[in-house]
Amino acid sequence: MGRKGKEIVKANLQEVISDLQKAYADEWLAHYQYWLTAHWIRGMDADTVKQILIKQSADELNHAERLANRIIQLGGTPIMQFDQLIQNSACGYKAPPSDPSNIKQVIQDVLEAEACAIGAYSKLSEKYRMTDVVTHEIFEELLEDEVSDEEQWENLGSNL
Repeated sequence: MGRKGKEIVKANLQEVISDLQKAYADEWLAHYQYWLTAHWIRGMDADTVKQILIKQSADELNHAERLANRIIQLGGTPIMQFDQLIQNSACGYKAPPSDPSNIKQVIQDVLEAEACAIGAYSKLSEKYRMTDVVTHEIFEELLEDEVSDEEQWENLGSNL
């Protein structure tokens, strides 16, 4: 990042990078959770849920890419070791249910992940509102996506 770009960041750079890395870890784990679950589930309504999971898995990977780019812009390094993702995650990882036909559990797990992301991004967006406008905008846009995803899953859960 250029000199002027660094000057406009009023927050502690290491703290910003640390928060971005946590979000990056969460997005990677959500991507993997949704992708794996999409390929695991079977039974009634599985095809509908699978298509949504695949799309949202790609969205989560896109989020991770945006966060990685910001980490690099700020002079940081994205988490490089896969096993470090869980250790740095705020929301964690939930494996698909052992019963691949338990679609209700899949929906509940996704809703929990989305709720955690909404809570985290809401706090982070507010935290950087005045001290790092670029990071604030990223968190705000991710928050908007997660709120929309939660609504979609709640609607799906009430219709199955």
